[in-house]
Amino acid sequence: MIDMIRLGRDDSIRERIMKRNGKILISSLKGGVGKSTAASCIASALAGEGFKTVIADLDFRSGSLDILFGVSDRVVFTLDDYILGRCSAKDLTVSVNAEAGGALMLCPAPSETVFESHGADMYGMIPYALERLAEETEADYFICDTGADSRIPKLIGDGFAEYAVVVCEQSRTSLRAAENTAEKLSECDGVKTVRLLINNYDNAAARKKSRAGILEMIDGCAVKCIGVLPRDEKLAAIQDKGLLPNRDSPVAIASRNAAARIRGVEVPLFSGMKRLRRKVRF
Repeated sequence: MIDMIRLGRDDSIRERIMKRNGKILISSLKGGVGKSTAASCIASALAGEGFKTVIADLDFRSGSLDILFGVSDRVVFTLDDYILGRCSAKDLTVSVNAEAGGALMLCPAPSETVFESHGADMYGMIPYALERLAEETEADYFICDTGADSRIPKLIGDGFAEYAVVVCEQSRTSLRAAENTAEKLSECDGVKTVRLLINNYDNAAARKKSRAGILEMIDGCAVKCIGVLPRDEKLAAIQDKGLLPNRDSPVAIASRNAAARIRGVEVPLFSGMKRLRRKVRF
């Protein structure tokens, strides 16, 4: 039996001074809203601005970040191996090609079956493992991508993350789920700020009034909006190839705007997106 690494709060781990809002949780109680897409885009944007960024795939049921980043063939260890002391932070994290600036590294997720086979105590070790991983990788920003399972987001919110981004799509049901998620995360011990990110926003549908517009969504939700990622018909095909959106694409520009707001820089939602800014329905 391999002993778990010592990750308790009494460990002499010097907490790294991370950048503002450096420990970020991406969450939603509703599945299929694009949490992993949002997480990967924001992580890429932060790395592109020169920050050392780690993104942890904590969706044990359907982790997909290794596919989105095109590094599946380079995954050797997953988070359970790190918790059990089978690998180092360097062995665990997989380097992802960032277009410019800082480094982007992925912490791959194990399957739920594999993770749970080691015992119930494994879940309680997750926040401590992330704290150690953030320290050993010297991350400026550490992003946690979670699934629709409410157990893991609560663990991360109580014991690690300080900033939570709730992802929703352009529908009333998704917006309600986002509000419910935000309410639960705001009750977590560690989370200081909760913000909304609207994903897959279809402006053409909003102009036809077949879907809600930006102002309608923002006014209809009690959570402050951190960003809007526009609908891109080509995005799924790009992700299937393990590629990141082109730096000049609307999704990449919108991701940089959201990342800037997370860092505390106030920029308009559609800064740098002149075409969309002219057409967006408020």
